[in-house]
Amino acid sequence: MGKTSSAFMTKGIIYLICGILIGFFPGIISWIFYIVGGLIIIGSVLMLITGAGSGLDGSVVGGAVAGIIVGAIICLIPRIISVGIPIAAGIIFIISGITRFFKSLKAEKSELNTASMIFGILLAAFGGFLLFNPFKASFIIRMSIGILLIVLAVFSFYAARIARQREKNTIPDTIDV
Repeated sequence: MGKTSSAFMTKGIIYLICGILIGFFPGIISWIFYIVGGLIIIGSVLMLITGAGSGLDGSVVGGAVAGIIVGAIICLIPRIISVGIPIAAGIIFIISGITRFFKSLKAEKSELNTASMIFGILLAAFGGFLLFNPFKASFIIRMSIGILLIVLAVFSFYAARIARQREKNTIPDTIDV
């Protein structure tokens, strides 16, 4: 197996694992964030305790407090991703849809403007769906990303197969006698 085909195989395996984890086992990813955040918090608390035993230094206290804050933020990342992103995207789509709709109203009447108005209404409606139903939207987005990554894995495996066939068909530059 040559460099190109093994690179495609490696990429395909990574895409497949990430696609399965993101699309079908999101709890595992959340637990990874919780474990990493918890370890940072525990390490920071231990640093604070050991620093207190040896005479507190300002940098030790500051570092420990910063570590606790970073650990807490890392623990909150799954919640922020699952709710915050659909809400922010919903607001952006609503604003974009309303803007497109009103620009189409002010422009000259044509079939293109009618299509632009309809597209603006659809954008605003989709933004409303994201804004008012962030958990369902998050599920749909997560499943779509997972399936897309699995499809990319299939393409990478196919590209590895093609690369392997090409590598077999190449004639070496030198001939060993």
